[in-house]
Amino acid sequence: MVKRKRIVVTGMGVLTALGNTVDEFREGLFAAKASIRPSENFLKYFDHALASEVLQPVDYEGIAEELLPELDRTVLWGYKVGRDALVQAGLLNDPLLQQTSLVVGVSSAGAEAIMPLIENRPEEFSVRKMEVSGNFSSICPVVTSLLGLQGGFELVATACTASTNAIGIGFDLIQNDKNPVAVIVGSDPVYLPTFAGFHALKAMREESCCPFSGTPGLSIGEGAGAIVLEEYEHAKARGATIYGEIISYATSSDAHHETAPDPRAEGATLVMRAALANAGVGPEAIQYINAHGTGTEANDRAETLAMKKVFPNIAEIPVSSSKSYFGHNIGSAGIIELIACLVTLPEGKVLPTLNFSVPRTGCDLNYVPNEFQQHDVTLFMKNNYAFGGNNCSIVSSVKPEQVPQTEYRPRRVAITGMGALSSLGYGQEQISQRIRDGELGSALVAVSDWLDGDENSQEYEKLLAANPRLSEMLAGLGEGDIRALQFRAHEVRNIEPRKHLKNFDSRKASKIATYGLLALEQALQSGGKKVRHGDTDTALIMGMSKGPQSTVAKYAQSLYPDPRRARTFEFPSALMNSIATFCAISKGMKGYNTTLSTGYNASFGALFYGYELVRQGLQPQALVGGADENAYSSALMSQAGSTRVSWTAEADSFQVYGAKPSGFVLGEGAAVAMLEDVDSALARGAEILAEVVGYGRSCDAVYPGEPALARGNAMTAAIRQALDDAGLRFDQVDLICGTSWGVAESADKELGAVREVFGNASAEIPLVNYNGYFGFVESAAALLNLSLVLEAMKTGEIMPIAFTREFCTDDIAFVREPIQREVRHALLIGASDGGNNYAVVLRKGALHA
Repeated sequence: MVKRKRIVVTGMGVLTALGNTVDEFREGLFAAKASIRPSENFLKYFDHALASEVLQPVDYEGIAEELLPELDRTVLWGYKVGRDALVQAGLLNDPLLQQTSLVVGVSSAGAEAIMPLIENRPEEFSVRKMEVSGNFSSICPVVTSLLGLQGGFELVATACTASTNAIGIGFDLIQNDKNPVAVIVGSDPVYLPTFAGFHALKAMREESCCPFSGTPGLSIGEGAGAIVLEEYEHAKARGATIYGEIISYATSSDAHHETAPDPRAEGATLVMRAALANAGVGPEAIQYINAHGTGTEANDRAETLAMKKVFPNIAEIPVSSSKSYFGHNIGSAGIIELIACLVTLPEGKVLPTLNFSVPRTGCDLNYVPNEFQQHDVTLFMKNNYAFGGNNCSIVSSVKPEQVPQTEYRPRRVAITGMGALSSLGYGQEQISQRIRDGELGSALVAVSDWLDGDENSQEYEKLLAANPRLSEMLAGLGEGDIRALQFRAHEVRNIEPRKHLKNFDSRKASKIATYGLLALEQALQSGGKKVRHGDTDTALIMGMSKGPQSTVAKYAQSLYPDPRRARTFEFPSALMNSIATFCAISKGMKGYNTTLSTGYNASFGALFYGYELVRQGLQPQALVGGADENAYSSALMSQAGSTRVSWTAEADSFQVYGAKPSGFVLGEGAAVAMLEDVDSALARGAEILAEVVGYGRSCDAVYPGEPALARGNAMTAAIRQALDDAGLRFDQVDLICGTSWGVAESADKELGAVREVFGNASAEIPLVNYNGYFGFVESAAALLNLSLVLEAMKTGEIMPIAFTREFCTDDIAFVREPIQREVRHALLIGASDGGNNYAVVLRKGALHA
């Protein structure tokens, strides 16, 4: 058995309308100072618009003045609170930051750069700001580069539970000995799409919110928070001040509805019980609950019901909502509310729920109405819930060592199922056969197919405003010339979801969510596993790069010219977590549920997180995957896309590791792997496709736009970490699989790391990369490659790299023709576009099982 490490908080940073520092925040709370006022940003659109907005000047110490215009508020605020937390922890500029990871929780990141186009103000659009801050995960490379964090990053995108879940992932990162320290950030300014969405759902209150009492409705807020998590013994050894301990956490899914909480509160009940079980304590140990407490009728009633179910003594436990001070901060809500607890509870005072009047029907607890209550709180719980039914609970204390350490039996983790959907078909077997038959998955796509009608013509103008390079490329072409253009892409065609999916509701299914569900269904089938409705044993972790792009575009179009007419159907479906929650609702899965949106190769992060959940025995099995849909206007709007995408009609234009790299061909599809405890898999007679025996993660910490290798090749650290984890020498690896995307920079990083780790052996160990067969399916590329690596481990047949005939170097053993060789150990590597590096070592299924 292994004792779980104690994880303590050694630094905090916060930015809200109450102030720019932890001291100002604490002072505002103790003064019962509410910051919800008539909105300066949204009153021009909406009558009675209220919000808690950060309107005061903010000093971004440490950022060069000339960089400020290219950074959006999500990034700036995330940097500011992260830096403040490191300063308080005494770790700013410390060499330890080379082993410190960053985990970020956000909901609507990347929106600010594109807002001038959504609001038809193209003259205010900044190409540079779009390049630096326009991606959903932009906050990660900017903050890691400015703060020098090199331990790897992840971005959690589960809407209102994002930063709460990010704390949990940071907790897990430290458990596995890879990082002694993690910086957790939640940052969420309120932009028009979010405000308009809640307004359209009629969830807003015309006066400041009053959770659990009076007239229902929420108040929007914005802000950021950060904490430094550190292994307890490590913190003690360096004499750090300790502000609290994170005892445990859990997540769950309602598997009920896209926006409404389950009125039976089953998901909320499950997550609290799981967090208590993980902490090794019973409900009687909790002395205070900081509720999600949005103020809406459905949430407040369901949350109260859940607390009654979990805590027999709930009448004795004070419960309050801090949203009555600074509104609902969406993606950053959880971490700001946790900090509110950590700065007030040590004084023996429990935060009141402000504006409390007459309790609503079903709301009959001690909500600490309006005045602080005196309580000596040893353990408390922090709860948050989100659209789609994402739930997260944390058990915490303001002092360390309040409860005994829990322990777990480390599990060996097997891959027992694999689902894949691509332009080459549905299922690993069909895809492999079509590759052997030499079939091409790509097809010609006509510009006229997506550039049609007045509405899209307006979109075309926006494309040109967003992408001057594209405008330059199309200069001199008339409309007819442009419509006649064709380019090569990989699309999923000729598949009828209803033939493969029971109870498939096409009315609620976006294209990308359907892809994800198809891959998930096949992973279960190939693993010989059925999931019953209401299953709590199976986690679902999805990695997203760009997410539901077509839904986002439809929703954005509904905001102009009148944002009061925002489409309520697209609002929740445009969120990054909508794919995972759609799958959970479709299958009735209520286990751990998370969405990571860390850019290219995001499914690597999903694989690692699912691995930790199974390894630590938190979930018996985990489904991990990624999905993408082609949305050509979005790709063309991207400056990065214009330099990375191969806009040609040639079928073989995507040549990974080619001597003349020309970028990637767009691809769509999905891949999902089923992870399972080896012993459980053997007990039920399942086939073990491979065992995950080690993984590593590192970060380039390079500012956007700088060469990826500007500070050395950090991918070597990830590979060495994975090999050490697996207990393998480099000469025991039989196959290397890269996932680079057809530009020189990504190829140089992978091949340079291979040379550095494997030395002369890099000329002998076969190296493949199968992206050429699928197009670059940004989120799922890692797992689509994994599906063919598993095939090679099973059959000994290693398929060649597609299309590339003239390679960029001759000192690497690129696989140019099919070869037969036993693959006992395989190394899979890759990186995100923001410089997050991944490596995972697989062992052939039959070995040592």
